[in-house]
Amino acid sequence: MPLPDLTVARLEADPAEVLARVPAAPGVGQLLGPDGGTLLLAPAANLRRWAGAHLGRGKPPAPGRRPKTDLSGIATSLAWARTANPFAQRLLYERLAARLIPLAERRDLKPPGFVHLDPDQRFPRLTVSGTDRGTAGLFGPFRNRRAAEKARDVVNRLLGLRPCDYTFEPDPSLPLGLGCLYAQVRSCAAPCLSRVSEEDYRALAARAAAWLGDPAHRDDAPSAVPTTVRRMQGALAVVVGAGRKEVGLYPVREGRVLDDASVTVAPDEIAAAAAGLEWPTVGGADDWPWLAAWIASSRGRGTYVPVQDRDDREGLAAAIRSALPARFAGPSGGGNVGHSRGGA
Repeated sequence: MPLPDLTVARLEADPAEVLARVPAAPGVGQLLGPDGGTLLLAPAANLRRWAGAHLGRGKPPAPGRRPKTDLSGIATSLAWARTANPFAQRLLYERLAARLIPLAERRDLKPPGFVHLDPDQRFPRLTVSGTDRGTAGLFGPFRNRRAAEKARDVVNRLLGLRPCDYTFEPDPSLPLGLGCLYAQVRSCAAPCLSRVSEEDYRALAARAAAWLGDPAHRDDAPSAVPTTVRRMQGALAVVVGAGRKEVGLYPVREGRVLDDASVTVAPDEIAAAAAGLEWPTVGGADDWPWLAAWIASSRGRGTYVPVQDRDDREGLAAAIRSALPARFAGPSGGGNVGHSRGGA
């Protein structure tokens, strides 16, 4: 189901007449100038109130607060689209913003961080990376690079992977290892000093990859490693966006939200919707710069559900139901519906 199109209205006549047509509901609004350029684009909890505030028809601001900028003198058109749930609102805003503002100029977004691990290396180590090298060996996403660095250090301490980037030939008397603080305090398995065999060290790295790649094995994971962190290569997920009476399901493939594959259904249609979800391969950049921030948000406006087994549609439907807010449980409060886990 594609995202809603914007409704565009000219402001040549009485703006009050145009404002009366704007729904008093959540969505995305846009004000256009004489040349058709965008003056303002923003998500709004109440589109009519948002438009009125920027066209000089809003309520007077509280004492000491700066009033909204009045664009009525230069705005020639008003555009808006109502959205079904908060995630749909963010998705539509990001799609429109991507056409107007290059990602490098977005001051509100920071590049997400990922942890990279290649178990096939002779002495694998965790590094922090972006998606520029592809998704092979990547785990994430983390909200930013600093969060990824923190998680890397946590995993190194838990499993004893080496933090250094040296190339060496293992030797119990290797000066490089004898002078290493990590080897001295034994926070590293120290393959450089032959304290662990190459085979056993690579087994540690494989264990780290499994630990990072499957959240089901990380019930005791430190808070530095969110439960949504997983292997990015081929990763599938569903964003569950709950509206007032309907539920939006947004498939995600390797960080790309698949707009056209999304569906909006009633709660009692979730099983059928989950059975019919698809994750087609599409071109274009991934959505990680804003999606990673949304996942880490504490506002609780939806749930990111990783898909462990694409063929297990019953399990997926159960996971989606458990992600719904309690209001969808029905009068009895039973069934498989639980409280929303927010951006977890």
